[in-house]
Amino acid sequence: MSALRTTLFAAGFMALGALGATAGSALARPGGHHGGPGAAGLGRVLASIDLTEAQETALSDLRDEIHDDMRGAKDGAKDELAAIVAGIKTNEVDRAAIHQLIDDAAAERTAMAHKVTDRVLDVYDTLTPEQRAQLVDRIEDAEARRDEMRQRHHEHADRSRGD
Repeated sequence: MSALRTTLFAAGFMALGALGATAGSALARPGGHHGGPGAAGLGRVLASIDLTEAQETALSDLRDEIHDDMRGAKDGAKDELAAIVAGIKTNEVDRAAIHQLIDDAAAERTAMAHKVTDRVLDVYDTLTPEQRAQLVDRIEDAEARRDEMRQRHHEHADRSRGD
C-alpha cells in the first residue's frame, strides 16, 4: 500500500473515532460504559411500573420521538464524515468547516438529550405517589443489578490480568 493510501486510510479511521467520541461525549452520563441509564434508561424503568393508559401513550410517543431523533443524529454523523473524506480526496481540507460541522452536531445531540430528559420528566410529573414509590423500587433494583454486574466484570478482568 502506498504511503498516501496508508495515510488516507489512517485519517479515515481517526475521523470515525473522533465522530464516535463526539457522539459519546454528548450523550454520556456519569457512572458506567456510557454512564448510568440516562433518560432513555429511566424511560424503560418507567415503562415497567403500573401506568395508566394516558401515561403509557405518552411514554410510547416519547420512545417513537427518541427513535426518530436518534436516526437523524446518525444521518448527521454521515454528513460530518462525508465532509472529511471529500476534503481528503480533493486535498482541500477545510478544517474550520469540518470543526463547525462537528460543533453543530454536538450541539444538536446536547439539545436532543435535554429534550428527552424534559419529556421523561413530563411523564414523571404525572405519576401518583404510589407509582413514584414503585419507580424508586425499580431504580434501586436496577442499580443493584448494575453494581453486581460491574463487580463481576472487574473480578473477571482482574483474573484475566492475573491480579
